[in-house]
Amino acid sequence: MNVLVKTKFLSLALSALGAAAFSGTAPAEEPPCPFHENRSGLCGYYHSEISPARAFADTVASRGKWGSPSKQPVIIDVRSTPEYKAGHPEHAYNVPYPYIYQYCDEAGRAPDGACAGGKVAEIAQDPAAFADYVESLVPDKSTPIYTLCRTGVRSVNAANVLTDRGYTNVRNIWEGFVGIYLTAPQKQADGTTKTVSVDINHDGVLNDGDKNGWRYHQALPYDTRLLPPLIYQPYAYLYDMAD
Repeated sequence: MNVLVKTKFLSLALSALGAAAFSGTAPAEEPPCPFHENRSGLCGYYHSEISPARAFADTVASRGKWGSPSKQPVIIDVRSTPEYKAGHPEHAYNVPYPYIYQYCDEAGRAPDGACAGGKVAEIAQDPAAFADYVESLVPDKSTPIYTLCRTGVRSVNAANVLTDRGYTNVRNIWEGFVGIYLTAPQKQADGTTKTVSVDINHDGVLNDGDKNGWRYHQALPYDTRLLPPLIYQPYAYLYDMAD
């Protein structure tokens, strides 16, 4: 075999070896995102979205009418303990995610229990611990679960965690418990268009009543009782903290 042939053979062998090595170490492609319909724009791997009104009809208004307990939808409220304490859907379990409690700065807390300004520290929630606790409450993976947070962002991540754990019928409550301001284009005096928050109830004031969630604009019933079977027992003492 002459030098030219040897060189060509060696080059082909190295190319094949390199390709094999690359194919073995190349990162796997991300699975396609099923949908981005949630308000946060995050990728959703769970079943679908659901409105607060429909969630209320399925869980509170229809409680005890589903025939089988495993068919009765369950709300998992993933907000922090102070937020749950300030108000929550009746019969909703509080299993906080991705944080259990936030220590607020000097601005204190908003009426719904969230930090009005910023946080100075928080007690984080482990995803596995979150899923484990939900499993202890809802062992049947086919039971409909509706995840809820303040504005529909934390609940998306929680829904993905539960779906990854094997739950097959997880839905995210789109607007959340408090919700956000709706926006619309408004023509300005100089002829330009500006996006502004909408005074939904037309009272001349932009406040929480104009946010599109469960508690305010939709004005669905909510509960402030802290029932032992429903609160997050590993950190039950946090519900008694006054801050």
